[in-house]
Amino acid sequence: MFDYFTGVVKDLGPNTVVLETGGIGYEFTASRFCINNLKLEDTVKLYSYLNVYEGGMGLFGFYSKEEKAMFLRLISISGIAAKGAIGILSGLSLNELCVAIVGGDAKALSGIKGVGKKTAERIVLELRDKLGEEFSIGADVAGGFVKGDVGEEAILALMALGFTKQESLNALKRVDTNGKTVEEIIKAALKRG
Repeated sequence: MFDYFTGVVKDLGPNTVVLETGGIGYEFTASRFCINNLKLEDTVKLYSYLNVYEGGMGLFGFYSKEEKAMFLRLISISGIAAKGAIGILSGLSLNELCVAIVGGDAKALSGIKGVGKKTAERIVLELRDKLGEEFSIGADVAGGFVKGDVGEEAILALMALGFTKQESLNALKRVDTNGKTVEEIIKAALKRG
């Protein structure tokens, strides 16, 4: 119903933002990372989601389209409500969350307050392939640029850090990935990049 609101930030709480637009103050529930990107009296664009549920409704705000897209993916999973999804987005940065999901790291997800082991495993199970397809690196990995799951995870991690797919592939071409962990590969790629 509402894609975004543009207005002036009038109040910031631990998990809320009040945005004044057209003389009306709208209160949004938002992630810690969204709130940390905002300053009082700045004019900003907040992407939004209107959650209608039995007994009421609430507005949720997001700093970027990507954060909103991840929120929508999370609430599509059975058992994850809107406030739970905001909690997940507050527990890890968007990049860290993508890397954890695509890398199958349920342990990192279960470290988020309110996310148990089963929920973390369900998030990985339901979103891993969807996010992996968005990054669409499988053909390049299979084509010989980078071999194995570790190389693929390293590419995804570099992409989550802001590198393009091609920049990530080029960086990893110059790194020996044999017998190295994802972390070691990423460090070596960043040094040579």
